[in-house]
Amino acid sequence: MKKGELDEERFELLDHWLLWYGGFNATRIGEALGLSRQNVSMLIRNYRESRPPGTIEYDPSQKMHVPGLRFRSKKHMKKSHLFLDHLRGQELITMYRSMRWWDPENEILFENLDRYGSPEPDFDIVSTILCGIHEKKIINICYQSRRKDSNRLISPNRLVYAVDRYHLRAFCHKTATYRDFVLTRIFEAEPFESKGSKDGVELKWVSEENDKAWLTRKVLRFRPNQNLPKDVIQTLKKDFPVVNGVLTIECNEATAPYIEMKFARPDFKYRIPQWVKIEEE
Repeated sequence: MKKGELDEERFELLDHWLLWYGGFNATRIGEALGLSRQNVSMLIRNYRESRPPGTIEYDPSQKMHVPGLRFRSKKHMKKSHLFLDHLRGQELITMYRSMRWWDPENEILFENLDRYGSPEPDFDIVSTILCGIHEKKIINICYQSRRKDSNRLISPNRLVYAVDRYHLRAFCHKTATYRDFVLTRIFEAEPFESKGSKDGVELKWVSEENDKAWLTRKVLRFRPNQNLPKDVIQTLKKDFPVVNGVLTIECNEATAPYIEMKFARPDFKYRIPQWVKIEEE
């Protein structure tokens, strides 16, 4: 790759960090690109010169470079559903890279149909939440629950894709519990900037280390619905890792309801659930 092409590729990475993570520092660049501190300084200087004035600023309070008032990203980078799908893909790549047969040179064309007809999470909201996860910051959100809209402070921990939509796993400071929030039901989000306090009480970002529902493992068992035709049952047994007539899934308590919901869906043709949960004795 020619130097100009390499520089532009690195500039796009900096654009990406400014857009989705709220900025970057020299240490992060050096670790990600394997550059010395001197080369990092040169890269940042060249990036400044390649972009309009006011694109990037240095925030001494955060000790990082942040988007300036004139920061503009390329249009394709602001598609929140594409970036969220990218994060899902990263998880799969990480898993398969550990396998001996993984060959990054043999790429296969792939089409993701899950997002067709699904609402796209708001770009600014997703960006704010990702910054909160990455920088371990409390976020002030307005959330549309089934009952009513409400404002609450949350400590975002991780994203979860379940039942065809994205969820946010976070600690809710209002209820002092860990909860799941449907990403598209969050219609306002901004960093909590009140010097870490609310009503005179200091607030700190809460990690998932005490999220018992997330850390507690659970085993779910299902069997094909015996009310389905025999040929459908046989197909299910071939499509899924059924052993001795039972499909066993290991998960955690927080995600178990989503898995149960998925397998409770009715068969498209026969209008009854394909699977029946085996209750614990």
